[in-house]
Amino acid sequence: MIRLCLAAAIALTAPAAAQQQQTRTLGGAASPAASVDDLAWLAGSWTGTGMGAEVTETYSAPLGGRITGHFAMADGQGGVAFTEIVDYVPIGRSIGYRVRHFNPDMSGWEDKTGKPVIFPLVAVEKDRWFFDGMTIERTGADALTMWVRMEEGGRVSEVPFRLTRAGR
Repeated sequence: MIRLCLAAAIALTAPAAAQQQQTRTLGGAASPAASVDDLAWLAGSWTGTGMGAEVTETYSAPLGGRITGHFAMADGQGGVAFTEIVDYVPIGRSIGYRVRHFNPDMSGWEDKTGKPVIFPLVAVEKDRWFFDGMTIERTGADALTMWVRMEEGGRVSEVPFRLTRAGR
């Protein structure tokens, strides 16, 4: 079941049947001007829960115009369900979120295309960065919620991943 839900995350670029409350789509509009440095506060390690599982995410400080990170989700049986390599990168005058997913054996979900899934920036509002199908909401100095739009069986849902900065 988790694998099925996670595979649906790859389809985040598919249009939603209706506008969702926590996430947005670009819908052909231009991405707003933004800099990777706007997300420098992400640097460090984060832990929390999402989809009923323990998760961890770690980001570098901005380096070479990007923020690079990795994500892992526990499988509930002492192992890891999957991992991701992610980065926030410049796209024109804006930024985008890129991700590649990996099974526990490091085989990649995107191996057939060889390309990452890319979520362009849709909007920025105070402490919320809306990417196409994913939102980062800074809920405190050391807390955030990442909302991810997923589709399964034609049903669209928004799944929260609630994280706090590790070691605080």
